[in-house]
Amino acid sequence: MLHPYPLQEKNKLTYQFITDQGISYLIYFLDYSYMFDDYPLIAKHVYTFNVDVIDGNINRLMNDERIGLTVVEVIRLFFEEFNNVAVYICDSLDNRQLARKRKFDLWFWKYNDGSIIKEDELALVEGVKIYNTLLLHKDNEYFDNILQAFKALNARDYDK
Repeated sequence: MLHPYPLQEKNKLTYQFITDQGISYLIYFLDYSYMFDDYPLIAKHVYTFNVDVIDGNINRLMNDERIGLTVVEVIRLFFEEFNNVAVYICDSLDNRQLARKRKFDLWFWKYNDGSIIKEDELALVEGVKIYNTLLLHKDNEYFDNILQAFKALNARDYDK
């Protein structure tokens, strides 16, 4: 049975791990409350979710299921606080946003235990499609409010 890679906790919102191929990943959550200023009940619990390669040759990366298991383990730790909310934004700078979305979707559907709900949206910002995902615990007390706020933010016209 596969297990997540050992995590080094930098702080409550930042973790690092190294794969068997020597690739170092940083998984972290950043305050995203400013995007939800119009929703003060939920804003203080909203973070972006980020996964970065910080060292190693990404071209050597093989299909390593333990990476997905480790990412999901960090998400599980984050959602021990039921009211936390995470938004995953697929970076579009290198035009690989769809590949990132597919990989994240695969990890989520393969390893989610049903406690986390995933809602996908698409925002159009200055003519660029931004794929983003809302993650929230099924027992979040503001569940419906959060979904409505997320949909409203993605429906905004950012080209103005």
